[in-house]
This record gives sequence, C-alpha cells and structure tokens, in this order.
Amino acid sequence: MDCASLYTHLFFPHMVTTSSFQRIGADLFKLRLPSPACWAIGGGSVSDESFLKGSENGSLLGAFDETVPAPFGTIDAEITHETIDFFVSDAEGDPDCPTKGYSSIEQGLNTLREGKFVIVVDDENGDIEGNLVMAASLTSPQHVSFLIKNGSGIVSAGMKEEDLERLELPLMSPETENEDSSAPTFTITVDAKSGTCNGVSASDRAKTVLALSSPETKPGDFRRPGHVFPLKYRNGGVLRRAGHTEASVDLVMLAGLPPVSVLSAIIDPEDGSIASLADLRKLALENNIPIVSITDLIRYRRKREYLVERSAISRLPTKWGLFEAYCYRSKLDGTEHVAVVKVILSLDFFSHDRFQKFNFLAASGFKQINMNREILEMDRMF
Repeated sequence: MDCASLYTHLFFPHMVTTSSFQRIGADLFKLRLPSPACWAIGGGSVSDESFLKGSENGSLLGAFDETVPAPFGTIDAEITHETIDFFVSDAEGDPDCPTKGYSSIEQGLNTLREGKFVIVVDDENGDIEGNLVMAASLTSPQHVSFLIKNGSGIVSAGMKEEDLERLELPLMSPETENEDSSAPTFTITVDAKSGTCNGVSASDRAKTVLALSSPETKPGDFRRPGHVFPLKYRNGGVLRRAGHTEASVDLVMLAGLPPVSVLSAIIDPEDGSIASLADLRKLALENNIPIVSITDLIRYRRKREYLVERSAISRLPTKWGLFEAYCYRSKLDGTEHVAVVKVILSLDFFSHDRFQKFNFLAASGFKQINMNREILEMDRMF
C-alpha cells in the first residue's frame, strides 16, 4: 500500500504541499475541483471526488499508533491518471503519436470497425511476434481463410472471463493461469454445432467464431473439442498483461464492438517460424493492413482511463489536528492506496520563514512553477 499525506489550500486550490512515509515516486495529479479535495498518488486518478461531510468516523485505518510509523511498501502496477491536451514531443512522447514505423491506435480502431484486419506487434526489445487481429463479430469465411494462409493455422478467439463462464468453457490447463502470467491461457477448443460439418473448414470456423461472439449463444451450442481455440482475456487488458490476447480484446472494445476478438500468429511462409518484423511489414504493405504496437496501446489506454476507484473515507484525529484518509483501490490488481489530507483554512499560507523551491503540477498542465513557501507542519509531522 502506498500512503502519502497532503495539504490542499482552501484559497489557492492549485497549490499542494506533500510529505510521504516512504516515497511518492510519481507526480501528483490535481482533481478538477475548485474546493479542497484529495489528490491521487502513485500517478493515480479517481473517478469521483467529493469533500467529506458529516462527523462520522470511518473504520478505514483502524487503531492508529501515532508514535510508531507503519512500514509502507510500493507496488509494481503502474497507475496513471487520465490526461488531456498537455503532452508535448518529449522523451516519453505523445500517447496519441505512434511509435515510428507503426500506425496510430485510432487508425487501427477505424480499420477494425470496417471489418478488416490489423497486425498487432509486441515489444521490439524482446522476441517479436505479430498477430493478425479482427473483431470476431465481423468475421467471414474469407477472413478465416486469410488467417489460415498467413497465420499459424490456429484460429483463436480472445474472450472475457464472464463470457467463458457463460459458455462453460474451462481452461485447458488451469494451473497455467498461476504458473506463468506471461503465457496465454487457452480454454478447451470448440466447434459450433449449427450449420457446420466437421468444423475444420474456413466456413465452419467462421461460424464458430461468430457463435462465440454472440451474447445469445448457450453452452449447448458447441461441440467439444473443436477447431477454434478460445483464449482467456485477463481483466485490465494490456495494463495487466501486455499480450496479444489482451491487446486484441482491448482494441475491439475500444472500437465499440462486442468484446471478442479473432487472432492468429503470423509465420514466415518459407520455414514456418514466427515472422520477423520485416516480414510483418511486407505483409502489411501488400495487403494494406495497419500495424499497431502493444506499447502504443498501453500508452493510449493510460492516457484516457481511470485506473483507481475510491473505496473508503475516514476521519483521522491526530495530535496535529483532524485529517481525512481517502482509500483508493486499483482496478488492475486490487492494491489499495491511502492519501491523508488536511485542509488549510488560514490565509497565512505565505507567512513562514522557511523558503523552499519545488515543482508542482498546475491545472493548466505540467508547467514547472517555483513556489517560495512551504508549510512546515507536515515536515515536523514526519
């Protein structure tokens, strides 16, 4: 759990003074509220903020020993605030600007809406793998034929956990979900019963994919085993696991289509190995298919989505006065973060003798501003 204590100033809501039990480790992002409120920590964001009212005490923190500071650790998950219109061309880049040599995420989404393929490529720093991806709900026999010709021959369908449970499709090997989080999680294979023959043809597999994408389909509508390989999508998508399954379902959902994708790894036509980046670019050029990067998709989602939600509020009386503790839970891994907030009601914000220069985030967007006063109480507190 990350924990930080913060001040917000009643009359200067764009100003903040912070102190951390261990570290802040990331920028603080101001909520869009004119009144004193909590600031998210760890690069996080919130979807709802209202100032604590009433005199009730919550049970968020339980017994609190003021003389013995509790150890606070850090987490691996990257929780990032929704940001709008303040990115510039710098070392990290604009999240809407694709990596050089790749198509933009928006172009990929428009292509998916048209019922066409995109090629999804993972990190160039590792073992590159490209997958042909499209929306399962728009799949035709011609699409499956193209997948079989240019892919590995395995036609997979990325699906959310609730749809797999609805169709009673258990994992092929349940232990793989916990043993190796980087490995794809296959369920038992299926064929659609209605309108299919032996399930192996492009037409039969297209019907199976369409059946998997339909919310009306029932468990009894499939034969098991079959020739289509459902894959379990991890909740949180590429922000939880940067895999092709998660990327394909994320893209389909962002395109506003039913959350089932169809995908297949692209292979080298000569020796059957995984296609190189050069081969992927050649295939894309010959067939007018955009190539998108999973890294770009991660940045695209991080820019736009709220990744934490407020789970509890508590009043926190201390010898330094009354504070308010706001607890936020990560939507990705359930990790909780606590921000301890105190409102400054006095106009003597600038009356302290100590001067310290520090940077803070202005509401207009990441402008570095020199502030020449800092509230000392938080320094004494910790």
